Amino acid sequence: MRKFKLMIELVPATVWYSSLYHYYKDNGQLEKWRKLKEELFRKEGRRCWICGKEGVRLEAHEFWEYDDINHVQRLVAIHHLCSLCHKIKHIGFWCYTDEGSMQLAREGLTREDLIEHFCRVNNCTRADFEEHEREAFRIWRERSLYEWKQDFGKYAVEGGGS
Repeated sequence: MRKFKLMIELVPATVWYSSLYHYYKDNGQLEKWRKLKEELFRKEGRRCWICGKEGVRLEAHEFWEYDDINHVQRLVAIHHLCSLCHKIKHIGFWCYTDEGSMQLAREGLTREDLIEHFCRVNNCTRADFEEHEREAFRIWRERSLYEWKQDFGKYAVEGGGS
């Protein structure tokens, strides 16, 4: 898959809602998540880690690497992203589920807005986006066939991951 500055990162269906954020949320430890976000603000400033947009609400995004042989999903970084960059990371939810599509519409956004942002950030064409999206979904379908062990890496928590 061609490497872009902003890439679609679809989490395998078998590990949806299984993340560091959800671990903290499910265990009544959201204060730890807030502290992690504040540390990110101190280290990275208050701008999108990918496109550099400032003065907007930022959302923490978990960056994962995948060992496709041993089926291990490893958390390698967390960075703040603007809403558009974050939506592209999870375009499967935002553009291909009823709930995501309704939320996108409530925000006054369309799939076209996301595609335009992707192309602007990556200085690429719509055809480049479409090829990247197809490949991201191909990988997602393949990875979703397996159960994944999770490794929270340097963010390890007692009882977290699998």
